[in-house]
Amino acid sequence: MTIDSLIEFNPSRKLAKGTIAPYLEMSAISNTTFCPCGWYDRKFSSGSKFISGDTLLARITPCLENGKAAYITFLEDGQVAWGSTEYIVMRPMGDLHPFFAYSLARSNDFRDYAEGCMEGSSGRQRVNTDHLKNFEVRLPSQKAVNDFNTVADSIVPKLNLNFSQIRTLEKLRDTLLPRLMSSEVRLAL
Repeated sequence: MTIDSLIEFNPSRKLAKGTIAPYLEMSAISNTTFCPCGWYDRKFSSGSKFISGDTLLARITPCLENGKAAYITFLEDGQVAWGSTEYIVMRPMGDLHPFFAYSLARSNDFRDYAEGCMEGSSGRQRVNTDHLKNFEVRLPSQKAVNDFNTVADSIVPKLNLNFSQIRTLEKLRDTLLPRLMSSEVRLAL
């Protein structure tokens, strides 16, 4: 079976032109961590629209090859955000946990297949989403789905907590380091 029987690609999301909504640039997506950073509010004009629980996969070279993907958790329930037209938005169908799409986007087999789906001139190649939908998978058993969902339900809150703590520590570092370097603050040993 093909992946489009488990994943919806670029699902329809509504956002009226001119609406102020969270905006996510490609540069805010990491190639190592699940959560993007640096989103901000901006007036919607055109681009990919997504909600909490969606996975964003970069579809342009070299971002795809570098592994840029994000699992969206920073939005409120029902809030629609938007970003680059160079995102492929992925959302599992049925009772699969939304984190499944992110796990898939991070898998080497899927990314290698996506790279093989690139079209266009060298340096400006993009993934052909219709071709990407033909990625072959085996239908998981209901037990496998339930097991994955249980693990994802336990992992995702921990990932969010860890990410929040990392951001707090980064802010603290960015605040204290200049003061330490200028001797404005001294460490007591």
